[in-house]
Amino acid sequence: MIPKKTIEELIIKHANLEKDLSSEKIEKKEFAEKSKEYSNLSTIIDQAKNYLSFEENKNELEKILQDNNSDEELKKMAELELADLKTHYQKNEKSLKLFLLPKDEADKKMQLLKLEQARVALRPAYLQQIFLKCMKK
Repeated sequence: MIPKKTIEELIIKHANLEKDLSSEKIEKKEFAEKSKEYSNLSTIIDQAKNYLSFEENKNELEKILQDNNSDEELKKMAELELADLKTHYQKNEKSLKLFLLPKDEADKKMQLLKLEQARVALRPAYLQQIFLKCMKK
């Protein structure tokens, strides 16, 4: 289980970044850094919000299931929704745990190195295509 405070801090950080990025008094370098961080957080923010609302939604569905005045069809729907809610909760928790793992700078450097190697490897083929097109004209 992920501490509630950690998830709330993610949501607050996302909101603060959004506010900072919309302000006019931000330098280009700082804007680029914050944009990258905002983009990174945006990928997980909906899951974080759903993760936080799980207990409240679960309690509401359990109340419906325990209520003797609820009809059977409503109870069946609540059961299905509760099962779906639990499944989504587990998926959200897994995604959030992966997101919260510390990032390794060596991984970034390795990705950049692989991209550069791919670019260098493809360059001769690209130049050959251009040469052949010119020769056809």
